[in-house]
Amino acid sequence: MPSLQELERWMSTGQVANKLGYSRQYVIRLAEEKKLRAAKTAAGWLYDPDAVAVYKATMKSSKAG
Repeated sequence: MPSLQELERWMSTGQVANKLGYSRQYVIRLAEEKKLRAAKTAAGWLYDPDAVAVYKATMKSSKAG
């Protein structure tokens, strides 16, 4: 589990959906399937911005090839 200090910089579902170009529901599914590092809180899901960047780069490179 990430520390509170670390969670302060994490992204919301909406932010991740906008960055990746996916629906909010799909982003939540990625978290539930552990394809994105995320933590479920009382306020909703929070996503590790580093993991989001890696996922985006991976998806971009797989589409290019």
